[in-house]
Amino acid sequence: MKDNCDGENDEDFYRGYAVDKTEHPGIMSIARLIDQIEDSKDVWLVYEVGGIPLGKSLCDVKGEFYKGERIYKVQHMEFYENLIRSKNILRTFIVKIAEAFDVLSRFGIVHSDIKPDNILIEMNRSNTDIERIKLIDFGSAFQFHNVTQITATTPEYLAPEILNYLEERNKNSKANVNVAVALSKKCWPWSFDVWSLGIIMMEICSGFPIWMSLKSRVCTIDGKSLLGSGLLGVQ
Repeated sequence: MKDNCDGENDEDFYRGYAVDKTEHPGIMSIARLIDQIEDSKDVWLVYEVGGIPLGKSLCDVKGEFYKGERIYKVQHMEFYENLIRSKNILRTFIVKIAEAFDVLSRFGIVHSDIKPDNILIEMNRSNTDIERIKLIDFGSAFQFHNVTQITATTPEYLAPEILNYLEERNKNSKANVNVAVALSKKCWPWSFDVWSLGIIMMEICSGFPIWMSLKSRVCTIDGKSLLGSGLLGVQ
């Protein structure tokens, strides 16, 4: 596997793409497939190295005993603290994700599994801003013109339109095509992934894993302990 995190060979590394990175800079934020290796049992996809998952960069969740009660401790990581202190980091994150969505939309591709673990982050040397991001794991991606390719990925981050479609498809497979056509007429290729980004933004703003249903203690930047559960957590 080729490690391209240093950025020294970006020009050569992306020259094979059919997308002009000057016109569509988002191509730089999509992990590049380097090789495909097949054996008798598996197909291995080899991608470039691209940073640390956003999920691990935001917080660390571990069980603990707090005042005699078994709960979960949510400890904010350095990246999250920098994110809260500097609006520039959050602005860069949104811009780079939006640029990547623009490229996918250009080709009618829906990632459909946008979540913190599928966004790799790399900071600059001074930790003052994001150097680059990489979207990974396109195993659930589909062509927007064929919505019937939708599969159940990570439901917590899926748009409600997709969840409704999957539910209807499970009830009546014959109505599959009709429901898919109706879905494609009222949405845009990027709309499903933008919903997922919105959920991630809520998670960042709340400082808490948004789907955590168990009682947890959040350790804030100023040293306070807040007890609660995720905004969308369901017991």
